[in-house]
Amino acid sequence: MHRHMFSTGTLALAFSVVLAGSASVSSAASYGNFASPTGTVSFNNVADVNGLFGAPTVSGNSLDFSPSTFEADCASSPGCPPTPASVSDTLVMDIDADAGQYIDTIVLTEAGDTTLSSFLNAFAATTVVANVFIDVLEIDGVAVNGLNENAQMVFTNGGQYTTNDFTGTQIWTGLLSVDVDSVIAGDGGSGQATLVRISLSNTLTAFADSGASARIEKKDIDGLAITVVPEPGTALLMGLGLLGLASGRVRKTAR
Repeated sequence: MHRHMFSTGTLALAFSVVLAGSASVSSAASYGNFASPTGTVSFNNVADVNGLFGAPTVSGNSLDFSPSTFEADCASSPGCPPTPASVSDTLVMDIDADAGQYIDTIVLTEAGDTTLSSFLNAFAATTVVANVFIDVLEIDGVAVNGLNENAQMVFTNGGQYTTNDFTGTQIWTGLLSVDVDSVIAGDGGSGQATLVRISLSNTLTAFADSGASARIEKKDIDGLAITVVPEPGTALLMGLGLLGLASGRVRKTAR
């Protein structure tokens, strides 16, 4: 293995933290509230720490984020090499089930591309990491606390891309499905979720030796999407480059 190989574990960081040597980022942005025209859920208090996700759009049951400047490029970072170029942002929102609905599953999907080049066997690599925190705030319309879960999105090729494997441009994707009912049961609760808070922390990292180049970005179309699916199968899709929130079954009683 090449001496510069590194793991996602060394590059992962906590929500809202930016690694040394990262590219400059924008300021925090608050995007507001978005109601699904289907009358199933609302996506409220949508905001990010560094403004990289960009304002979302709502269509049907979908909230879609299409970032245009969320990328890490070694060539544009003065300290790279030897320090990897890294960019990070954290997205937060509340998913509020409308009367007669509840939130059953949250599916997050994400996509982008990475470009690596090498001359005379120079090494280059990129990584993508997404940490997700799910916090159930209401069950059957009643406020609760202590019902939460941390999870990591699973990416193609483990979220690590190097010139040991390929050169050129490659598409990457990520997926995470969270069973909200299991989160509730796992923490000793019961009932159905009607209000859930999501925090998604995304980090992109690029490294290249002299004689190589490395860049990775979230795509400007469906970079993240969040989807909510009510029973018996209508999908609420919230896109952010690939983050999905699935579910929302009809409750026995309205809120």
